[in-house]
Amino acid sequence: MFIDAHTHDKSIDNHQVIKIRNFVINDFSQSGDEFLPVSGFFSVGIHPWDVNSFNDNILQAITKIAQEKNIVAIGESGIDRAHTDNIENQRIAFVEMIKISEKLKKPMIIHSVRAHSDIIAIRKTMQATMSWMIHGFQGSVESAQQLLNQGMYISLGEVLYRNENQAVKLLQAIPLDKLFLEADVSGRAIIDVYQKAASLSQYSVETIEKVIFNNFNSVFNNGKLEKQDTYINR
Repeated sequence: MFIDAHTHDKSIDNHQVIKIRNFVINDFSQSGDEFLPVSGFFSVGIHPWDVNSFNDNILQAITKIAQEKNIVAIGESGIDRAHTDNIENQRIAFVEMIKISEKLKKPMIIHSVRAHSDIIAIRKTMQATMSWMIHGFQGSVESAQQLLNQGMYISLGEVLYRNENQAVKLLQAIPLDKLFLEADVSGRAIIDVYQKAASLSQYSVETIEKVIFNNFNSVFNNGKLEKQDTYINR
């Protein structure tokens, strides 16, 4: 069973792929009414690019929908220093998402661009206990190690295609039990991403598939899937 740890693809899961689909702010009305498909796994949160639209109605909607059982993570949320005009608003919104994560005991999917030190500092300040996954990581091995030292998980996607030399170093540095893979907005099939990761590493597709399935089951699904072949789309 292949896990797509973060995607904006709206197609449903199947018996070969499980996706954590991202709900974006545009999925919520200003009235707080929301719609959640009943099938599959989702994350919900406020993206750092959208924080200027963040208000009490959005916060209430996210807080409400996050309680649904097929919402398995809060996010993507975080800090993006490529959007420097609203860093403080990003921090405020990120802290609110952390509060929801901690209250509901659900892990976070983190968007971090030039902000890994910010993410680490905020985690320490908030004394957060839930698992955090840094999605779409394209940073240095040193930054990855700092995040790993804080117990975080790292998800790789486009770096496997855009910078193979860097990807090889990251795949060597990140323990498999801290690794996820994702398609994000690329439109790539997640199976292709696994094959690419295998081609750049010492691991087979089957090994990566097995370990990441176990990572997903542990971090996002509370161990509910005992075997890969027991998944039934819900």
